Amino acid sequence: MNKCFLMILCLMAFIPGVHSADGGYPKVILKGDYADPTILRDGNDFYMTHSAFVYAPGFLIWHSTDLVNWQPLTRTMTAITGSAYAPDLIKHGDKYYIYYPSNGTNYVIWADNITGPWSSPIDLKTGLIDPGHVVGEEGKRYLHLSKGMMVELTDNGLAIAGEPFKTYEGWQYPRDWEVECFCLESPKLTYKDGWYYMTSAEGGTAGPATSHMVVSARSRSAKGPWENSPYNPIIHTYSADEQWWSKGHGTLVDDAQGNWWIVYHAYEKDSHTLGRQTLIDPIKWTEDGWFLLDKDRASLKSDPYFSGMELSDDFSSDKPGIQWTTWGRYDEQNFLLENNSLYMKGKGTTPRNGRLLLITAPYKNYQIQTEVTVEENNSGGLVLFYRDNVFAGITSDGTHFTIYKSADEKEEVVNKFGKHFFVKIINQQDICTIQVSGDGREWETVSENLDVSGMHHNNHRGFFALRPGIVATGEQTVRFHDFKYTAGVLAPKPAFRDPVYDGAADPVVIWNPFFKKWWMYYTNRRATETHLPGVSWVFKTPIGIAESTDGANWTYAGTANFPELPEEAGGENATLWAPDVVAGNDGKWHMYLSIQPGVAERWGVVPGYIAHLVSGDMRDWQYVRKFDLPAGSYDADVIRMPDSTWRMYYKDPTGGASTFYYMTSENLYDWSEPVRVLSQKGEGPIVFNWKDYYWMILCDGLGFTTLRSADAEKWELQPGGKLMPDGTGTGIDDIPAALHGEIVISDNRAYLYYFTHPGRVGEDKNKDGFDQRRSSIQVVELMFKDGWISADRNQPTFVQLNNPKE
Repeated sequence: MNKCFLMILCLMAFIPGVHSADGGYPKVILKGDYADPTILRDGNDFYMTHSAFVYAPGFLIWHSTDLVNWQPLTRTMTAITGSAYAPDLIKHGDKYYIYYPSNGTNYVIWADNITGPWSSPIDLKTGLIDPGHVVGEEGKRYLHLSKGMMVELTDNGLAIAGEPFKTYEGWQYPRDWEVECFCLESPKLTYKDGWYYMTSAEGGTAGPATSHMVVSARSRSAKGPWENSPYNPIIHTYSADEQWWSKGHGTLVDDAQGNWWIVYHAYEKDSHTLGRQTLIDPIKWTEDGWFLLDKDRASLKSDPYFSGMELSDDFSSDKPGIQWTTWGRYDEQNFLLENNSLYMKGKGTTPRNGRLLLITAPYKNYQIQTEVTVEENNSGGLVLFYRDNVFAGITSDGTHFTIYKSADEKEEVVNKFGKHFFVKIINQQDICTIQVSGDGREWETVSENLDVSGMHHNNHRGFFALRPGIVATGEQTVRFHDFKYTAGVLAPKPAFRDPVYDGAADPVVIWNPFFKKWWMYYTNRRATETHLPGVSWVFKTPIGIAESTDGANWTYAGTANFPELPEEAGGENATLWAPDVVAGNDGKWHMYLSIQPGVAERWGVVPGYIAHLVSGDMRDWQYVRKFDLPAGSYDADVIRMPDSTWRMYYKDPTGGASTFYYMTSENLYDWSEPVRVLSQKGEGPIVFNWKDYYWMILCDGLGFTTLRSADAEKWELQPGGKLMPDGTGTGIDDIPAALHGEIVISDNRAYLYYFTHPGRVGEDKNKDGFDQRRSSIQVVELMFKDGWISADRNQPTFVQLNNPKE
């Protein structure tokens, strides 16, 4: 059971060649529009900020203790003048400073504490851009600037102490490289072992995929002369076939263990609307004092339970959340929060000049929705906003819905709901669907196939991103209630059907680093062989494999290979059921499989057991042993515990009862004696840790029975009945009870993959034909409220499974 991506990430450190084959780096540490990163280590803490541009409050500071899992800490500045970008966050003495260019000059703000309060901007009255702070060998403070220039600062760092002067000419890249411009900029200074290292950007920050780069030079003095690195460029995109385009604007940082890293930004291929995202690579130092990428460093471990920044807002606080920014100056007087609603003063007549609150979208697949109430002479709605002349969205004044396909193209449809309505934008790979509703349950599509893929810098300049948000126009206040952002790819119903036997069941989902896709192993019963008598069609089954790049759309990828099953497993007549697959610390994948060594027409004729198999490539499996458990013990489910030991939960049917046990292991090979957990009707246990509880979900053929535990020892039955019981579904192939599933957790969201027998409904429920035998895989997102979980399979499911290497 893929309960935690940490299993996979730990494994990668032990597999020869996986680092280079799977590309553990570059690793994304902030997805979405977080350009021009500047990073500071302060003891064991890391702080990072990025370009604010015209968004306010500006300069959001992030905090991390491990360089890969980041949380928003504070926003520093509401007074935006011009476009504030390319900051340098530093600590000097006991004060923090952010130097940045804007409006044709350079500014500084400072604070005694990283969380603020931060000072008002101080104009340094010097031109050029991209200031990089350094303390010279004589103790004086300087700023390096674009075009290889530098200027001295006063001792307090709040003013310049002279005129800028030339210090560096840059590194000359090959003249046949396709770049945007020479553009020597973003100098960041690092002092190490008697050398000053200047990390700069060249090639231009956008334009062609191969434009940007990071170059290095060093000097014994902060003022030069500078010697270029023989390893330049340190970072560069060499081909448009690469995943990351226009890589550049790097800065160095070390950790408390002495490891060094370079943090920089890049556009993801074909994803310019998201803006430039923040990436990290490990670096190593040569014996003669240069640095270059370390291609052998084990990947940093992302936390699947870490959600970054919460982008939805129920407006239950007393001011807009940290996720929100305005377009231009921020004034709290324009926003009132009370009664779980946001009251936003309108202005202007369209999103071009209206009042906006925007969020930064980290993914290209998502939906936003909100509830809106308007007054006389105003409008409210949702937008995807790049700049004042580049946007799309929907607003209404209570009479008509105005659909903006662009700033210059719009259409109107009648609003039959009046002044209180719901609006939704579904964005899937920059192709949008816009929907409206009167109750938030039944939706009507008013626009589809709306293409916003061209709304980015290469077409419209500005270095912004296409940001989702809300808009209020007119003379009155617009009320917004419950803004919801949901990332993910809209999963079809069903998510998968096996094209060979049409009997996919018991799914388990895990990342395959060799193919860089999600793999689903599943029991594959022979539903198409309708001539088989009794229940023999569920015997002699292979383990099927489906694959997916997004966790929502699946295609058939063949079967797992078990070439040397012993006679005790049935040899060529083996029946293979209910696989569970985990990645171990030994460089192998481990499968715990229910096996019946033969074929039968009736249940209970062929005794079965749980077997252990291993694989080095996730396709070919070797038999290790069978477990010495009572006959008919099935449905192993393995979970990693906080102390790094493993637990295997399974069903023991001794005495005709459903009793569940677990065994523990430190290495996935040697297991303890069984420990009794509980007796509860069901099978196929799914055990996982989520939202501060351990959960156990059991299948009894009528739906899912759910239990929770604070310690994984004492279990409490969830009130309110089963999840997704028989007859409650309405989607394609999803009417009958949900059966034997799998949980995958990503960004603290939990997805339940399960199967159904679509034909087992109504008067046909007890028949035994193809329609009753076939099965389909479905997926639903679990919801958590008031300490318990729910699953609404009739609502659209947006799946966001993050690539573990990112």
